[in-house]
Amino acid sequence: MKKRSALTNALMIVFLIIILIAIFYAFKTHIVLFNSCYFSNETLAVNGSGPFCLSNNGVNIIINQSILSYYPNSTLAIHNQNVSALPFSFLDNKPLITVWNEPTVLSADSYSFLTIPDTFKVHMVYNASVSTNFIVMTNQQYIEWVTTKNINNNYVAIQTGKNISLWFNESTGCAGYVAVIESVSGNAVSISPDEKILYDPANSPTGACAG
Repeated sequence: MKKRSALTNALMIVFLIIILIAIFYAFKTHIVLFNSCYFSNETLAVNGSGPFCLSNNGVNIIINQSILSYYPNSTLAIHNQNVSALPFSFLDNKPLITVWNEPTVLSADSYSFLTIPDTFKVHMVYNASVSTNFIVMTNQQYIEWVTTKNINNNYVAIQTGKNISLWFNESTGCAGYVAVIESVSGNAVSISPDEKILYDPANSPTGACAG
């Protein structure tokens, strides 16, 4: 009886150890039972980078031009395991994503350089403290502009003023565009932007890429 009791106790100890290991693994990987999401009114999400706690307001995850788990409030940007929420909505049933809304100050005789993403239309909106040029150029035009600072013929689209609101649509099938913002007078300028991009891939090359 004593030998059988000792064997039973040993098996029970092994069984308990296995259960404890399983619970620890589940807890660590946010698969089962308790995790910090449950205590902060958040929802668990898991992708290739690992588990993340997300606001119950809802998010979208955009990976390789695909939208996963649509919710109406924001999109989840994942880069090097850093997660940030960005404003997100739809326009004509297409994703409309805010990419720049942080106030910026440009020093005197400087300019801001912006890339124009392929497969997207760009809606640039900003208010500036002084009159500015918002200029969209091809890559070649930008090289010429940097060299000569001559705007004449070195642009695809341009708008001048303190309050800028411009749609640029030629990039839906072309990755050959950039943009700059500069103060007309060369003085320092404060900018309050609200730049959005609309996912709208073209079926064939557009704009500068069509020739």
